[in-house]
Amino acid sequence: MTARRLLRLAVGFLVVGGWLGCAGPPPATEESGPPIVGVKIYETEREFPGLFEEWVELGVNTVFVSRSLALKDAFHETAVRTGTDVFVIFPVFFAPDELAADPDLWAVTADGSRAKEDWVEFACPTRGDFRKKRIEEAREIVREIQPTGLSIDFIRHFVFWEMVGPERHPATLPDTCYCSHCLDAFADRVGAENDLRDLAAPDAVAWIAGNAADEWVRFKNNTITTMVEEIAAAAREVDPDILINIHNVPWRADDYDGAITRIAGQDRAALGAVADYLSPMCYSFMLHRSPEWVASVVDDVARHAGCPVLPSIQVATAYREGEEFEVAEFEACLRAALAPPSAGVVFWSWDHIEADPERAEIIRRVVREDNSR
Repeated sequence: MTARRLLRLAVGFLVVGGWLGCAGPPPATEESGPPIVGVKIYETEREFPGLFEEWVELGVNTVFVSRSLALKDAFHETAVRTGTDVFVIFPVFFAPDELAADPDLWAVTADGSRAKEDWVEFACPTRGDFRKKRIEEAREIVREIQPTGLSIDFIRHFVFWEMVGPERHPATLPDTCYCSHCLDAFADRVGAENDLRDLAAPDAVAWIAGNAADEWVRFKNNTITTMVEEIAAAAREVDPDILINIHNVPWRADDYDGAITRIAGQDRAALGAVADYLSPMCYSFMLHRSPEWVASVVDDVARHAGCPVLPSIQVATAYREGEEFEVAEFEACLRAALAPPSAGVVFWSWDHIEADPERAEIIRRVVREDNSR
């Protein structure tokens, strides 16, 4: 077993065993190392030496980047020279290009429509050829970029969670996928013969609700978990030390009638057994939540996942144009994200930090305080 894998297991034990077995969070340890301080960045016109030096001065030790940016000349060399870890963001079921080329690939919602809302466009998660293509892409990313980690994104069933506020009724959340391919696979799983295979989506929904509702949720979760397992296995064949981070919908176990498993299909316990980190996207202002909510999501993921939790927080206003995300509220979110049992924080995104020196200074100050404890 590699050193990274051993470290991950040790940290996971502290989070789940030590933390849950006592009244407070686990103490910091030398073995767990400093917290991860990361930024998400997809493209930039900046020269890399100055950009990485700015990150180091800010306290950033990890960058989460697009494949295209990571492949640019001198990016990898500059990361190595500055001691900055690189995670490549790897989208899975968000697939606008593939869907444009093959409309039959669309996931299908309970009302029979395509799995699309605004910019969110999802492929069916059970198509064997599509899954194999994504697995090979993951293998190639690790081979050509040699990153510290692979950060698996859009690894869930369709839902535009960014627009799901506290008052959203669970029954209004989309349920997928009811395409003929998924219904065939589910019929095989439950032995439904032709009772299910020939039904259109709305009728299939009714049949499943009356005959196999719990098994449908297990099927959805297994579809996601096995994809993670296969991607992680392919990545680790190339680099046994590669770290696996999984982006999570920021729903706690009981939110929206158990929607984290029922709708998103993310079984945190199963995913935590494969991943080195789970990363809930705790974009509190976007979701009309308080800074304290950020810490509650981290706690909930830690209780279920069995591995370190790496929350991501927003830096600037999004989906609430015309409203102001106050600087003081941002700082409170940052402190909540760093509170135990968190393994660190990831900022979405670098562009917003770069455009706001006041928030950059807050990050610098809070990170230094956290590292000095």
